[in-house]
Amino acid sequence: MKPYLSNFLFLLLLALCACQQAGQEKMSVESDSAGSTARTMEGEADQAQPPPAPPAPPSASPATVARKIIKEGNLSFETTDLKATSLRIDQAVKETGSYVSDDQFFEYDDRVEHRLSIRVPADRFDDLVAQISASAGRLESKNISAQDVTEEFIDVEARVKTKKQLENRYLELLKKATKVEDILAIEREIGALRSEIESVEGRLRYLGDRVSMATLSVTYYERSSKGFGFGTRLRQALGNGWNNLLWFLVGLTSLWPFLLIGLLGFGVFRRYRNKLKSRS
Repeated sequence: MKPYLSNFLFLLLLALCACQQAGQEKMSVESDSAGSTARTMEGEADQAQPPPAPPAPPSASPATVARKIIKEGNLSFETTDLKATSLRIDQAVKETGSYVSDDQFFEYDDRVEHRLSIRVPADRFDDLVAQISASAGRLESKNISAQDVTEEFIDVEARVKTKKQLENRYLELLKKATKVEDILAIEREIGALRSEIESVEGRLRYLGDRVSMATLSVTYYERSSKGFGFGTRLRQALGNGWNNLLWFLVGLTSLWPFLLIGLLGFGVFRRYRNKLKSRS
């Protein structure tokens, strides 16, 4: 009996092992099939989806800093009617919102000259130059310049901002200070810093004024109708001669010590010579 029983148990164990291996192979096949199916579905889904949109272009950079330009100009011309030209320039100044900052009048022997310094809004500078040039009888010189101070303007603004921030820190420290020597030291620093801030702000205001208001210098003249003949030259010669005589007398007066020494020396020499003659 025992040999049969042991054979039966051995066959049963082989059957169980065979069944277990078949189940594992089936599960592996099903798992591989499921994975393949999932990959297939994912691929189809990827193909069904539209391709990703290209990256959006970078947003436009912030607006460029407005340029700070100081405009200046000089005009010089001759006119046949000084009064009419002055009226036309005054009208152009009013139309462009400008104003005259300096007004000078000169009268020479051969001409009458008028010099103006005009402050004009920067955006109307070209209009004023065009109007005055059009009214010129004969334009002799024209010089227009533009100086870019943008970098200096930005630098000064940054310095003002930095110094004000430092001043605020000192003020906060002053509130927390309890010792007298600390309070005095902080107040000294604040005073020195405030002086620097006012100086830098003054420079900033100056630049802002020069940028917002351009400067145009205008010189125009009219030939004088007065003759410059023999009579005029004779009067000038007489005047020059009289002035030269006065300057000669002034020069002699300033040399009186040398004249006195010369006279004394001449007197001594003459007396000595007379004694020699009397002995002979």
